Amino acid sequence: MTISPAMLQDKAEISRLASIFKAEGVSSFLEIGSNHGGSLWTLGQVLPAGGRVVAVDIPEKGEVFEMRKASLLEVAADLRVHPGLDVHVIYGDSTHPDTLAKVELLGFSEGMFDAVFIDADHSLPSVTKDWENYGRLAKKLVAFHDIAWWRELTFTGKGIEVPLLWAGLKERYRHEEIKLCPTGRNNGIGVLWVA
Repeated sequence: MTISPAMLQDKAEISRLASIFKAEGVSSFLEIGSNHGGSLWTLGQVLPAGGRVVAVDIPEKGEVFEMRKASLLEVAADLRVHPGLDVHVIYGDSTHPDTLAKVELLGFSEGMFDAVFIDADHSLPSVTKDWENYGRLAKKLVAFHDIAWWRELTFTGKGIEVPLLWAGLKERYRHEEIKLCPTGRNNGIGVLWVA
């Protein structure tokens, strides 16, 4: 099956992250905030057959969520066939203890994923909680989307506070900042080598 799920990340940036996954021999990863499944599908393509993927996304109500859910479930089904991965989709608030428990019930404990990609609620309290809850589950890498988010001074929408967490974390770990969007308005992906 050939699918083309929607993706909120810049294609060049997520491709670079996929190349890091491949170079580091990632065979299992957890994605927090999967939306339509575009990044999950891209990253899953570089995992070896038999690898494991877990996607966590927040359930919402309405037609838009139902379209997102259908897309994510199609991605999961496709990854089960090619490249032959063990894929699980969990719906719940990533910061809620019940959602963390569902991830852990799959048989995972500290260091049981090669990589974790965090791209859920972008407020500082939520992204910090995702780092605390799920970063410890990574053996090799933890990546964050939107590390370089910015908007004009006139912007009045909900801001993204991932750069505030990223600024402190990157001082403590070997890291790479992936900023490849040609418009110069990229949000970037940050990768930490945690082992």
